[in-house]
Amino acid sequence: MTDDLEVIESVGVFGQPVLLVQGVLRNASTEKAFRDISLRAEIYDATEAVIGEGVGYPVDACGAGWLPDDQLFPEGRTHFEIALELFEAGTDIKHVDVYVSARRTTPQPEPELAEGFTRLSDDEVIEIEWLTDDSLRYAAGCDRHPLTEWQWNAVDLTSGEQTEVAHPAAELLTPEVLQRLSAADPAEFEHAFVRFSPDGDRMVFQAAANDFMTAALDGRFQRAVHGLLHNRSLRGVYWQPEERFLAYYFGGYGDPVVYFTATAEARAISPSPANNRPSLIVPGISRDANRAVIAGEFGEGMGYYIVVFNNGFFEKLFEAEPPGNNYPAPLLTADAETNLIDRIYVALDDANGAARLMCFSREDEQLHDLAPLPMRLTENQRAAWWLSPDEQTIALGVTGIHGGLWTIDLTELPPCAE
Repeated sequence: MTDDLEVIESVGVFGQPVLLVQGVLRNASTEKAFRDISLRAEIYDATEAVIGEGVGYPVDACGAGWLPDDQLFPEGRTHFEIALELFEAGTDIKHVDVYVSARRTTPQPEPELAEGFTRLSDDEVIEIEWLTDDSLRYAAGCDRHPLTEWQWNAVDLTSGEQTEVAHPAAELLTPEVLQRLSAADPAEFEHAFVRFSPDGDRMVFQAAANDFMTAALDGRFQRAVHGLLHNRSLRGVYWQPEERFLAYYFGGYGDPVVYFTATAEARAISPSPANNRPSLIVPGISRDANRAVIAGEFGEGMGYYIVVFNNGFFEKLFEAEPPGNNYPAPLLTADAETNLIDRIYVALDDANGAARLMCFSREDEQLHDLAPLPMRLTENQRAAWWLSPDEQTIALGVTGIHGGLWTIDLTELPPCAE
C-alpha cells in the first residue's frame, strides 16, 4: 500500500530539473514479506487523459535504491521514489496514480532481542540526544539533510510514551542566521552541516571551503577551529558534555577516518586532523574529549588502541578485526574517582559475521562478549549509539531497512569484568 504521496520538483544527477513522486510504501500483511518491488506511475490532466508516466523503486531515507535481496517485512514500511516524465512539457497535472508490483516471499527471520534490549522505533534513526537518565530525543531521516528536515520524537523511557516534537534549535535557523553562515541557498544549507551543542549556546558548521567553524546561536562571533579540509567529507559531529565534540571525516565505506576533538568555543583539544593517526573506525572519545579509542595496524598488529591527546600516550588495548566505519564508535567510561578509562564498549562481528556488543575491561585486560546486537548493515547503512548521562543505558540508532532505535540496559547484561 502507498501513503503520503507527494509530487515534488527536484534536481537530477546531471543537474537537470526533474519531477518525482515520493511517498511511503507499507506492507499490510502480518505474515508475508515482499521483494523485487517496482512501482509505476500514470499522470493525468483535468480531462483524465494520461499525460505522462514514470517508474520507480523503494529507497532509504537518503534516496538510495534498495539492494536486490532487500525485503519489505511484515507490517514494515519504507520510502519510495518515482521519476516522472510528461509527454508534453508544461502540461498541468491533476493527479498521479501509483501501481506496485512485488513478489511475495518468506520473511528473513528477525534477530531475537537479548535481555536488556528494548525496541522503541523502526524508523531510520540517525541522531539521539539524552535529556535525562530516563528520557531522550531522537531524529529519523537522512544524515546528509539539515536537522530541520529530520523527524524528531521525544521518549519517556519510564512510561514508554513517545511524542513527535520539533528540535528546539530548529527555530533559531532563521533566514538572517543562515545568511550569516553563508547558507541561505538549500544546497549551501545542506553543505554547512549545522549542529548545535546540546548543553551550550553555540553551534558548529563548515564554511564553503570546508573550514570547520563555530558561531553563536544567532550566527555571529564566528571562530575557525581547523582549515585545510577542502578535500575531506564531514560525516558526523558527536557531542560530549560542556560543548566538547568529535568531528570525523571519510569518503566512503572502507576509507580511513580522519578526525579531531574541540569545544564549541573553538578551543582545540586534539591535534589537527592531519596530525592524528587515521582510524579504520569512527573514534570513540571520553567525556572530556581528551582520550580516544581508534582502530588500525599501528606497528603492533591490527586492533584497538587508546590515545591521550594532551600528552601523546598511545597504547594497544586488544587485538580485533575492525568492522568498518559504518559501525558504532567505541563508548568509553571512566572511574569516578581516578577519571581513568575503565570500560570500553565496542561493536564487533563474530565468526559468522553477526554483530555483537562487547566490552573491554581495563581491570582484567579482557574482552567480554555481552550480547548480540539487533543490526544488519550493508555498506551504505550506518549505526551509532549514545551513552546515557548515568552511563547505565545505551541508545542504539540504525539506518536502512533494518533500521530502528533500541535501548540497552547495561545492568541487565553480563558484567564487564571477571
